Amino acid sequence: MKNKSNNKNRIEEDFIDSWNLIENFYKEYPDDSRPFTNDALRLIKEMRNCNLDKELRAGQSLWFFLLSRNRWHGLDKEPHIRITFLGKNKMDIKSNFDGKEISKESEVNYSGYLKKMISKLLEQEIILNEYEDDDLDTFFASIDND
Repeated sequence: MKNKSNNKNRIEEDFIDSWNLIENFYKEYPDDSRPFTNDALRLIKEMRNCNLDKELRAGQSLWFFLLSRNRWHGLDKEPHIRITFLGKNKMDIKSNFDGKEISKESEVNYSGYLKKMISKLLEQEIILNEYEDDDLDTFFASIDND
């Protein structure tokens, strides 16, 4: 039982570390992108206040803020949510479950559709993946085709 608890704590620490990295990523953006980054930082703070940083991995890929249940970076076909901040308090949310992507635009806040999709993501098992760099190339190629 102790080993399972230690493993859960390590996974939680990995998730929190991923949120720290994503928060720093957005804080380091140049001033000319402030409307975009302010929206991102506000949403991150709101979600962290709900302790989602202990349950989900946060990541980014250029313009996307990614959420998954993967312990490590990288996604293939695993369930995930991809958020693009559009500025002016707007974001595009793309949820991907069972290979089906659904897109919805909304205001930047943790409620409504985003909250519903995150609840669905939290139902997923944690994935203890470790991908090689060529696997990441496949993932990035797949999102470039959107």
